[in-house]
Amino acid sequence: MTFEQAEWRQALPELEAPAFRRDFYVSCPMKAVIDICGLGFFELYINGEKVTDDRFVPGWTNYEPRLNRRMIYPIHDSMSCRTYYMKYDLSAYVKPGGNCIYILLGNGWYNQHERNAEGDFAYGIPKLAFVMSITEKNGKVTTFHSGESLKCSGSGITHTNIYFGEDRDLRVDMMSPKFAGFDDSEWMEASRVPAPETVFYEQDFPPDRVIRSISPALVLDDGTRKVYDLKENITGYAVVNCDGRSGEEVTVTYSEEITDDGRLDYESAGGKEQIQTDRYICGNTAECAHPVFVWHGFRYMEITGPGSCVRADVLHTDVKVTADFHSSSPELNWLFETYVRTQLGNYHGCVPSDCPHRERLGYTGDGQLTADTAMYIFDCRKLYEKWMRDIADCQDIAGGHVQHTAPFYGGGGGPGGWGGAVFVVPMTMYRHYGDKKILETYLPNILKWLDYMESRCENGLVVREEKGGWCLGEWCAPEFPPKIPNEFINTYFYIKGMKTALEICDILKVPRNPELEKRLEITENAFVSAFFDDGTGSFCGGVNGADAFGVDLGLGLPRTLKNLAKKYGATGTLDTGIFGTDVVIDVLFRFGYGETAFKLLTNLTDSSFARMKQAGATTLWETWDGKRSHNHPMFGAAVKTLFTYILGIRQEEGSAGFKKYVIKPVKIPGLYAEGHITVGGEVIHSCVGEEYRNA
Repeated sequence: MTFEQAEWRQALPELEAPAFRRDFYVSCPMKAVIDICGLGFFELYINGEKVTDDRFVPGWTNYEPRLNRRMIYPIHDSMSCRTYYMKYDLSAYVKPGGNCIYILLGNGWYNQHERNAEGDFAYGIPKLAFVMSITEKNGKVTTFHSGESLKCSGSGITHTNIYFGEDRDLRVDMMSPKFAGFDDSEWMEASRVPAPETVFYEQDFPPDRVIRSISPALVLDDGTRKVYDLKENITGYAVVNCDGRSGEEVTVTYSEEITDDGRLDYESAGGKEQIQTDRYICGNTAECAHPVFVWHGFRYMEITGPGSCVRADVLHTDVKVTADFHSSSPELNWLFETYVRTQLGNYHGCVPSDCPHRERLGYTGDGQLTADTAMYIFDCRKLYEKWMRDIADCQDIAGGHVQHTAPFYGGGGGPGGWGGAVFVVPMTMYRHYGDKKILETYLPNILKWLDYMESRCENGLVVREEKGGWCLGEWCAPEFPPKIPNEFINTYFYIKGMKTALEICDILKVPRNPELEKRLEITENAFVSAFFDDGTGSFCGGVNGADAFGVDLGLGLPRTLKNLAKKYGATGTLDTGIFGTDVVIDVLFRFGYGETAFKLLTNLTDSSFARMKQAGATTLWETWDGKRSHNHPMFGAAVKTLFTYILGIRQEEGSAGFKKYVIKPVKIPGLYAEGHITVGGEVIHSCVGEEYRNA
């Protein structure tokens, strides 16, 4: 029996985190394997022992068509669906004689029905399927599957929601049912339900795991509440010792910030309407507890009731850091370390999210922006291969529109900077890994998106989104709304996408589409005509980094670059948002204005990384003034320049897939820097400004 043939089973809808079990007998097992999927998340136990340290599996996807399609952002595209299952080797867990398989299900993304800021996105009631194959020493193969004798019941988890938290009743015995011989006569037969309308794949990318643990500092204990500080912003949860009398409640709330009088400040992580909270009802004996199917984004936690924090576990997708950077600049060192912490905290389910608390969504704008930097610093190829499949699944099959979140979960952005992930991510992967297959696979998706963008044009400019949607443009510039027009940003990405598609054709040695070349010429002319001033030599008056966008496209005049350098050399501060920050810093470095770019990375101004550092931030903020999320990786796109220009580790002109390297650092007077990246197991190291090492 294959996994696709397995029967799907479900408990009563009112059970938040149902448990499933069955006993089975094996004479003399030699090898045992299981293919299993539990939606939304599942944990698997054999004979009371948890199988693997995987968390929040399977990975998040567009599982199947949803129950409802009430969406704040009214997209009615036809998308593709896929669901992953896990394959585990159970040989070390199955023993001769009686055995027990026990599976715990959580809502995860599959049955998230409490936060509806973007609309209603629940898929259905949690359910599972599995096929377990056991080979005995005599060669006999026995198959056990989810359609046979599977019983279910409620568990001690009485509420679980990825946004709001988890409740658990520690008086409920969750251990005994995990062993063979347990009396499950009062448990119900699991109901047979239809299989998801999807295509199944074995998961081939890393799961989430507990990566490390932190001992928090107790900063307040007034007899009614305890407040703890982790000294850094993380994703994970508190492990709490609940030692009260049976029936007493312990409550844990989480925040990124704290007020001067020791109260948790929830504003940056979702506000008072979305407080991350875990609750535990004490049992007859003291017990350490933590959420099973939930993570939180936080630095501070408050515990009320008879409990205390033992530790905080840090959880995210198991992605390794493979690069390092250190310099004589405290600001650059902070920027590197802070980006790493921010990006890792925004990897869950192999999806790069915008923030790990308030929204938690795979915004395509944020994700495409930071992909290049991430591929320098992390071993993340499998993660972006998976996420690129999510992006393609979210593309409208008929019209080519690419969603603003992948997996699709609502949200807004724009057809350019967000939808442009469809070309940015595969091209970035090719440049890092040199695999043409990624370009061959997604060139049709890129061309379909370019056709969609053309349908959004008037007079050569991208001027529309979907009906009822919105364009954020240069999101999170210091002034909102930004002065730079949305049409400018969206058309910039349309031009960049066409250039990329033509470059891909050359790489793959397939004919260029003459129609695409013609459209590129028309759009470039329209872009210059609408936004460029021959008299000043600037685009849009140089606001919000507009000249850098023009220079990056190869448009404008020689003095456009001079205008850009003069402006930022004089102001020494950023007036840019989500896209312009990366483009301005990269263009200045690329065209010989490294000292100006360095100043933008290190200066202390109202709109600067140094301001975040001064404020004590340990993860990057969404806005320069700190009024929104305090764990948002998008500005971290500029961190790649620490490697490409300051360390000077870059591809030799004309090479592909980082097959050859040159070390060509930009000289910054007084700066010492040292670091490396890792490519295919090879460490590429650079040390610059040696004369300033002890400065």
